[in-house]
Amino acid sequence: MMRRLAAAAVGLCLFGAALAQSQPVADPESMAREALGSEPGWASVALWRQGQLAQATVRRDPGTGGAQAERLAVSGPAPLFEIGSISKLFTGLLLAQAVERGELSLDDTLGQLLRGTVDFASGRVAAISLRQLVTHSSCLPRQFGNVRDFEAQIRDADRVDLLLALERQQIDATAPCPALYSNYGIALLAEVLVRRYDKPWELLVRERITEPLAMRDTRVQLGDQADRLVPAFSGPSSASAWPMKAFAGAGGLRASAQDMVVFGRALLQGRAGPLGPAAERLLTPLGTYEGREIGYAVFIHGPPERRTYSHDGLTGGYRALLTLSPDNGEVLVALVSNRQAPLSAMAQAWWARRYPVSDRAIDLPPSALAPLAGVYRADNGLALTVTLDDGRLYVRSRGGVFRAYIAVAPDSFTRPAGGARVDFAREGTRVTGLTLEQAGNRFRTTRTTQPVPEQVVLRAGAAQAFVGHFVVANASGPKIAFDVRDEHGQLMVRSTRFPWEPVLPIPGQVDRFRYDNPEAELQFERDVSGRVVALVLHQRGTLRALRTPD
Repeated sequence: MMRRLAAAAVGLCLFGAALAQSQPVADPESMAREALGSEPGWASVALWRQGQLAQATVRRDPGTGGAQAERLAVSGPAPLFEIGSISKLFTGLLLAQAVERGELSLDDTLGQLLRGTVDFASGRVAAISLRQLVTHSSCLPRQFGNVRDFEAQIRDADRVDLLLALERQQIDATAPCPALYSNYGIALLAEVLVRRYDKPWELLVRERITEPLAMRDTRVQLGDQADRLVPAFSGPSSASAWPMKAFAGAGGLRASAQDMVVFGRALLQGRAGPLGPAAERLLTPLGTYEGREIGYAVFIHGPPERRTYSHDGLTGGYRALLTLSPDNGEVLVALVSNRQAPLSAMAQAWWARRYPVSDRAIDLPPSALAPLAGVYRADNGLALTVTLDDGRLYVRSRGGVFRAYIAVAPDSFTRPAGGARVDFAREGTRVTGLTLEQAGNRFRTTRTTQPVPEQVVLRAGAAQAFVGHFVVANASGPKIAFDVRDEHGQLMVRSTRFPWEPVLPIPGQVDRFRYDNPEAELQFERDVSGRVVALVLHQRGTLRALRTPD
């Protein structure tokens, strides 16, 4: 169940609607192909725009490599996907309805609502309010307890487990805290609703949301429709669906893309639509969240005149995205049945069209770029590394590759393809911080004293030498494999169990790269002809994998 970066955008006040109108509009089929990438699985994209619905579904079977995904005809029942944390919007809407009716208040606390059910060990936990739960400002962790197996807790924890954990829960501060995404907090909010109305969460959703909107495909338990849930994958491997109990209200729904469009349209109609005033309430800002605002569990991007509402989702084998754009009435839904599919790259391109940045480059001498290199950190832990390579300025955040930015003003740089802009701040001549704007979000950072890497991009064509598939020669144990790809002169690596991660060259060590994890490095081996034939993972020991034939 995902929260992860939306990727983000910039400068409407500076560059205006003319730039936005000049951006090409992608069609659902191309967006579905981009969302699936070269992975196996299904991708459905539905787009409501200018009063019309456009949709496309593509599929790639396992073992077909990077062959073009097949477009499927739209006939019969729609394919179903897990939508993960988009389910949180349904819990948020149930709360908005309860507040509208006067049956609950945002200021009601867990101690008041669960009196006689939970014997709280902490007064701070008992004082957490519904407002703090729904805006992720409750000080509660992402999951409860000492989580060693995140997936097992999501799948298996029941309501008894949830309440027992709440009894023992301690927190180090008094809410509200700075936003920290918490599946646990939303699961508790769903439990409060279940106890207030003495009905299962799924029944509340059906009675109050999906049945009034005729959303017949949106449910937790699929029953006789289970064969419509498309197969799940994580990279090239099959994955399991995530049936949920206590966490259903935080990520347990399955749905079709068409149903999600119906839901999005009903929210955009506000109090005049079929959901009434609760729809408007759901989208009302209640707090801040990592560079943007947050309503009733919905993320709010951009300035008031060009807001976008969104949520995404991630489970063991599915990814999902829902965006609502009230200024043009657009609803975008993207559902993919592969955890490692590049849905975020497709989303970034959409955000770049939604919030475009200037592409009018100016020339700056190297002496103007050199003072900007450094590591910058935001209060929420976001770290950005800015460095120079071959006279160009590059920026990356942890977990991503370096991207080249162009200068549009002496201290302002953009990446038009990603809709990103960075503006450096100074005190006198000293660079003290930067602001990143992307996807309608704004992150302010402060410069640290950390050193920047000496080399970030391999020279032209050098990265291609490492690209390939590597398999551990272990006949008796489980198969372990690594894939390596080239992304803009930088290497991305994934293994059988872990998704794509960047590795950076280590200066002075030939063919050796480091992960963001300081304990993990990769060493590539070459034969006498200079061809890369193996890789060795150094992480609490060594693991050697041989390159397979191209």
